[in-house]
Amino acid sequence: MKVAFYTLGCKVNQYETDLMMKKFKEHGYEFCDFNEKADIYVINSCSVTNLSTRKTRQYLSRARQKGGIVVLAGCYSQEIYNDKELKNVDIVIGNQEKNDIVQIVEKYMKENKKKVSYKVSNIANQKRYVQTGMLTQGLQVRESVKIEDGCNNFCTYCIIPYVRGRVRSRNIDDIEKEVRELVKSGVGEVVLVGIEIASYGKDLDEDINLIDVIEKISKIDNLKRIRLGSIEPRILTKENIIRMSKIDKLCPHFHLSVQSLDNNVLKRMNRKYTRENVFEIVDNIRKYFTNPAFTCDIIVGFPQETDKEFNNTIEGVKRIGFYEVHAFKYSKRKWTVAAKMDGQVDGNVAQHRSEVLIDLASKLKRKYIENEIGKKEKVLIESQRKDYAYGYTPNYIMTKVKTDENLIGKEIEVTLDKMELDGVVALI
Repeated sequence: MKVAFYTLGCKVNQYETDLMMKKFKEHGYEFCDFNEKADIYVINSCSVTNLSTRKTRQYLSRARQKGGIVVLAGCYSQEIYNDKELKNVDIVIGNQEKNDIVQIVEKYMKENKKKVSYKVSNIANQKRYVQTGMLTQGLQVRESVKIEDGCNNFCTYCIIPYVRGRVRSRNIDDIEKEVRELVKSGVGEVVLVGIEIASYGKDLDEDINLIDVIEKISKIDNLKRIRLGSIEPRILTKENIIRMSKIDKLCPHFHLSVQSLDNNVLKRMNRKYTRENVFEIVDNIRKYFTNPAFTCDIIVGFPQETDKEFNNTIEGVKRIGFYEVHAFKYSKRKWTVAAKMDGQVDGNVAQHRSEVLIDLASKLKRKYIENEIGKKEKVLIESQRKDYAYGYTPNYIMTKVKTDENLIGKEIEVTLDKMELDGVVALI
């Protein structure tokens, strides 16, 4: 039987899709593209914004039109688990039930049910990290490794604690074992991901945090690089920055989940830091890392956001000089405090602010890359097409090199030569 997957949302979802695919493969299933005819379609969903939930429903509809059993998995399942009017789906499974997806699907097929089957547990009751199975074969040179699930922050705009539960940290030895297996299969770079990786260890009895994980896996032979997923700024104390700067395999690329750079907006968001804290963190990282790249997420049009507050964010983005900015228009989500706030910002205003931020981000990215031209960098080659090999520098610049050799998986030194729309052309 053939199974097709479509994954929406974050790197955690992609990692969990990889695990689900591994389970199906172990049971003798084959895979095909989502656009092809399959016996089973699995949509691993996201519900962080209204746009992501709309896309989820669109893919459910596409799957239904093709026939076959349609399975909805993930965060949107947690959000709508009691919606008995849900269309275009046969099986709904929550985030904890992903581990049992094959058994759930096979039971459904055996019983030949005519109504929707719901297998969604209350994620708030999950107190410990649970992982059944491990990725042992990398699909790419760069692979994500999940180290944590859940979030305790309860930012006023965010539905994630309700659909992912509280912080649950994976055993550090288990993380190391998985990374070792991936490296044996040819993976050269791992990206440490989770819902809130900065909170790693807070639920454990031992005194351990994210930096300990980085240090431990950095000792694995033949692992070339470690990259961090999105990180909440508060863990980046001067002490932790100094510790991290001594880990040669750690890429100088920091994706900061800042969300805003205006103090009043940050307070309404229930973020536990100020713009001044973020500036200090960036300055310290630049002090201890060579030419780091900063990327970030920013929400515009948050309830009550004034022009002055938005301009403070724009000024902050300029001061930091982000390499990339992921701009999101505020999206009202159920169960959240912000959804009930007065002063919801007009959609046209939010759209304009988004466009202003995106335009600025484009200029900042170009400026950052222009400053890199002429420098020597190491590139880990991830793919090859026609006469070019493609990969990323440690500070996350997409680079292509003209070559006749098969360089996939190799880290080569290049000179960054000229900028193109999709990155930089380099010379060996």
